[in-house]
Amino acid sequence: MIEEAVSYIEGKLSDYNLFDELVRQVEKDFRMSVDTSITFTADTPSKLVYEVYNELHKIISMTTVAKFSSLLYRIDIAEKEIKAIHSVDIEDYLKQVTYIILKREFQKVYIRSTL
Repeated sequence: MIEEAVSYIEGKLSDYNLFDELVRQVEKDFRMSVDTSITFTADTPSKLVYEVYNELHKIISMTTVAKFSSLLYRIDIAEKEIKAIHSVDIEDYLKQVTYIILKREFQKVYIRSTL
């Protein structure tokens, strides 16, 4: 699933020059929902995917479920997408959530850039 997230971002970003905006959007949503000190320094899609995954792992293990829910709400992830994840393994679950988050964040950046 991590490879799919990287492939998705690389595929979309090859057509558009929006990587920096994507990183800023992800950082903004994480900061507003979870912790104002969160920083993303990724300079490649694969680094961004791993940074998001690691941040999600920290959120799940060190904060409340409310912070995680707040993040999903802020990013505008449909509840049905999260409920559709049928994984009992937390690592696999977070990989799928990472993909969903980055896909939605790219959509937001792309739509804003075309308006």
